[in-house]
Amino acid sequence: MELMDILQKIIDIAIIIVVTVLIDKIIDIIIYKTIKIKNRKNITTMMVFFRRIKRIILYSIGLLVCLSTFEIFNTFSVTLLSGLGIGSVVLGLAAQESLKNFFGTISIVMGSPFEVGDFIECTDKGVSGTVEDITMRHTVIKTINNRRVLIPNGEMNYYTIENFNYKDNESVKLVDYEISYESDVDKAIKIIKKEMQKLYRPNPKGKNKNEEFPKVRLYSWEDSGIKLRAWIWGKDLGDASENVYKLNYSIKKAFEKENIEIPYPHVEIISKQKNKKVKE
Repeated sequence: MELMDILQKIIDIAIIIVVTVLIDKIIDIIIYKTIKIKNRKNITTMMVFFRRIKRIILYSIGLLVCLSTFEIFNTFSVTLLSGLGIGSVVLGLAAQESLKNFFGTISIVMGSPFEVGDFIECTDKGVSGTVEDITMRHTVIKTINNRRVLIPNGEMNYYTIENFNYKDNESVKLVDYEISYESDVDKAIKIIKKEMQKLYRPNPKGKNKNEEFPKVRLYSWEDSGIKLRAWIWGKDLGDASENVYKLNYSIKKAFEKENIEIPYPHVEIISKQKNKKVKE
């Protein structure tokens, strides 16, 4: 091989590398701009996944183009392709689980049963939390106690998933407050509604516009008292839970101030003493 041929191949390879890197950078810019403009979770999830696989595909193509500049690669290309065909079968059998997770990832990204940032519950697995990341192999779920659970995407496609953010982020919790039969029911309902209005002032956070607010109902008659049910809203599940904690405190204080009795078990201890005769 002459010196000029060697130099030409070096220049060709350098051009291929530069073009590959430039294409990679341009695609990254397009991905970031798409995420910023669209500002939607499903677009973000899809773009992040695409960014992970495009570099592998792009540099693999660049490597093949570089190798194609050498005659020895062209001479053995048929043999190499035949070997790759046999090898792919062997690798496919050995990596069935990896391929299952890979196609599971594509199914999740394209189907969007859940996205990064959604609060989900895998009812079959007994795991709930916020989706922190969707990788090419697994889904990372951050639980409420700040632990990370990694579930293979091949399995996620078979689980029953409850997505609390699938369409509307607004969430409501049904909370029961029990009062004694001697307490004034109307007064207790009025107190609960008043405390709810204080919490949500000026407007209910996360409340569906078509829903009644504040909503309190007499739910049932129990052995120990009357149970009142309140519909407590939040902009998401975490916010609704936080509102429940705040209302529990304020309603307890308001009930004490207005003499609304909250029933609780009472234990009476009866001490029985026997008369003892003293022998003289």
